[in-house]
Amino acid sequence: MSHSGDMGARIKSLREKVLTEPNIFKLILWLAAPLMLSMGINTIYEIVDTFWLSRLGKAALGAPIVSWPYPDILFGVSFGLASSVSALVGQYIGAARYREAREAAGTVLGLMLAITIPGALVIIATANTYLSAIHVPSDVRPLAYIYLTVLATGIPFAAIYLFFTMTMSAVGDTRTPMKVGIAATLINMVLDPVLIFGLLGLPRLGILGAALATLFARIFSASYAIHSFAHGRHGVKLSLTDLAPRRTYVRLAMHVSLPQIGQRLAITLGFMTMAGIVSGLGTDVLAAYSIGQVVIGFDRIISMPFGRATGIVVAQALGARMIERARKALWTGLTTLLLAVTEFIIVIMIYAKPFATIFSHDPDVVRITVDMLHIFAPSTLGFTLFMLANTVARSSGRTFFVSALGATRLWGMRVPLSWLLAYKMGMGEKGLWLGMAISNYVTGLAALLWLLYGSWTRPIIEEHKETGPA
Repeated sequence: MSHSGDMGARIKSLREKVLTEPNIFKLILWLAAPLMLSMGINTIYEIVDTFWLSRLGKAALGAPIVSWPYPDILFGVSFGLASSVSALVGQYIGAARYREAREAAGTVLGLMLAITIPGALVIIATANTYLSAIHVPSDVRPLAYIYLTVLATGIPFAAIYLFFTMTMSAVGDTRTPMKVGIAATLINMVLDPVLIFGLLGLPRLGILGAALATLFARIFSASYAIHSFAHGRHGVKLSLTDLAPRRTYVRLAMHVSLPQIGQRLAITLGFMTMAGIVSGLGTDVLAAYSIGQVVIGFDRIISMPFGRATGIVVAQALGARMIERARKALWTGLTTLLLAVTEFIIVIMIYAKPFATIFSHDPDVVRITVDMLHIFAPSTLGFTLFMLANTVARSSGRTFFVSALGATRLWGMRVPLSWLLAYKMGMGEKGLWLGMAISNYVTGLAALLWLLYGSWTRPIIEEHKETGPA
């Protein structure tokens, strides 16, 4: 994909390893290990960030949880577009069609920038309208507005780094994104207390400091990605002319990404609605929901890296028409994930209260958080199956069923069940947690059936071969 011979050789070397390593588990672990380290440090950051915000009070703790769904609409579009890179670039690399891999990547990045830059401005201009619509508590709303507007400013930068991560991973390079991601996270972790509490002679910025720390970290990671693409430092060299959309790749990218965009938007809108449902139960429940999400998020340290690593092998194997290798990679990743997440759930169930007290000493918040972990955490197993199905769908390019399933998980199950059980049946927050759990169990079962019987083994790039240029 680079015009440099050395970098071209590097990509070919990575391809050779992905397609010929006889021990699939060893290969997936090799790909997943850098992602696990990066995800682990990022999860630690989220815990530290939540800890610092908790020192500012319950209102500050609730601000991020009600803020992120709105800008996540735009980020969801970016994620959907970037997801097409997993299939297109991964499969073109597997098929040794390097020029097409570069052209497809450039097209996707051009589309992402054309959408995220004006979109971020719209979100900033309408932030107050959103917060009013979801009935954010009065003590949380001014803090949420500050956090939301700064968060939206960083979306184009986050999109560039997301594209960089997806592209490098599709090539088989998970170590470079790890290094950049860790550096950005460390920048965020250092700046957080400095800006929040006004250390080193700086003014005390509170919730604004937390948001600015995140923005500066995103600018750093995006700047590195731009430099890398401009110089082909890691094997992928893109010029400004590569960003001009090519109709053939736009068609393929839309085939893969539109269902993913639809799913992501449905999920984001669903979580916006969930934020309103949670907010209606009071600040204590909102704080517990925020803490519980952070604690349960620990599973991402294993589940997301192993899922993504499995997807890398699936995409390149499908591109090379090595269907049995793709199937073997899937089942290796699946069994590993199920065992690891089961152990994680057991730990959460045993140590729910100690985890909760890390973030709050308010007895009501701790009690509600423990209830959430006991009721909701076991359903993480179902979500893991759904997450793996999503990864395989993105890698194969067959995204419609899983995307529809993701939308149904929120709008067909979680939102109505949580509202019904919490409000209409008088179960309060316990009904909320139960509705959330049921949605994960049902979705996980459906995802497993798709992995068993779905038609994900046909490479999406074959449609390019059949239809030719537009």
